[in-house]
Amino acid sequence: MKTFIAVTFLGILMHAYAQECNLRPAAKNFDSNKYFNIPLVYVTHTKSGLREDVCRKYETTNKRDGTSVTVVSADNTKGAPITPPKFTCTNKPKSGGDNGHFIVECKIPLGNGNSFQQTMEISVIATDNKNYAILNVCSTDDLDDILVLQTNKDSVDPGVEQFLKNKWDITTWGSRKSVGC
Repeated sequence: MKTFIAVTFLGILMHAYAQECNLRPAAKNFDSNKYFNIPLVYVTHTKSGLREDVCRKYETTNKRDGTSVTVVSADNTKGAPITPPKFTCTNKPKSGGDNGHFIVECKIPLGNGNSFQQTMEISVIATDNKNYAILNVCSTDDLDDILVLQTNKDSVDPGVEQFLKNKWDITTWGSRKSVGC
């Protein structure tokens, strides 16, 4: 069953990436040196509302070659386990993109000893470079998403509220509470 879910997930993601992405503009105040030194953030909200997206934490470390590595892992204590429970992504600046646009390559385990590589385009559309970030995860079908990442998983940072108030109603999004993390 895990293999079926992973293969289905792979098919959806491959279809999404096969088309051209249209990233939202990156935050003008984005500072990669500060941003990639935020060691741990939690996905607190997702526009898609999917539990698999919001019940996650991201732990990032910098490498000497200018890239960073993020370990994405499940962060839920309620409900069914999140699949896959853990995977690793490498973040690279997007060639020709804005400062704050990235190509993210993730190695995702299938649960049978095999794994597949998933590539996404990301734009950091808002951040204070220390407590929160709002990411546009890009694909060209219905799988585009906006994720809110915060160092505090139990509240909404005022900077997040300020950025979203004229664009989206965050109360209609999937949150850690609404999806049962």
